[in-house]
Amino acid sequence: DHRDLHSFPTRRSSDLSIGIPFPDTYYKIVKPDTAEELPYNEEGEILLSGPSVMEGYLDMPEETANTIREHADGLKWVYTGDLGTMDEEGFIHFRGRAKRMIISSGYNIYPAQLENIFDAHDKVQMSCIIGVPDDYKMQKVKAFIMPKGGVPATEDGKEALKEELLAYARKNIAKYAMPYDIEFREELPKTLVGKVAYRVLEEEEEARRKAAETAPEKTEPDKTEA
Repeated sequence: DHRDLHSFPTRRSSDLSIGIPFPDTYYKIVKPDTAEELPYNEEGEILLSGPSVMEGYLDMPEETANTIREHADGLKWVYTGDLGTMDEEGFIHFRGRAKRMIISSGYNIYPAQLENIFDAHDKVQMSCIIGVPDDYKMQKVKAFIMPKGGVPATEDGKEALKEELLAYARKNIAKYAMPYDIEFREELPKTLVGKVAYRVLEEEEEARRKAAETAPEKTEPDKTEA
């Protein structure tokens, strides 16, 4: 049952909600990458339909077909890639980008929420959270931190700051979402629009992991007496 503006109150605000759509704009929450609509308060992908949404990507038919799909109701729906829930009054609550969501031991973890927590620390200039493949948990959380005033010059300084940030995180982050490691950077990679290029960090971590897997194992020298 998709919703439009006319079905809901227009003077109510909702905490932690991104609100309700413009007139003649419809939206619904579906199981990600499907047309299966989900019940109220169940998390899924946010879809939009209406005269204000795009018609497609220029000269990119495959990308357009993946993003804009016609459903049984006859409407064309845009798959936003955003995750959220809809409450009983039709207000949408944004959770994060589907592509960035980390799944660890069955829990959904949203990098932006953890970044907001780290960025609030008075010794952190900027942070970026990524998921690292893990055989047991599927993914584990890693934090990249750009400290205010630069990375500490000594190993003792780095370790002290790491312990301080981890202690701070334990007070503000659920145990299942705790980073297994913090890596300090003088600068974090940026996109053309100035956002942190998290994909670059993911690629660097993946390259590091593959290099470790293919590195020859060290063997102990033969101590057998001749």
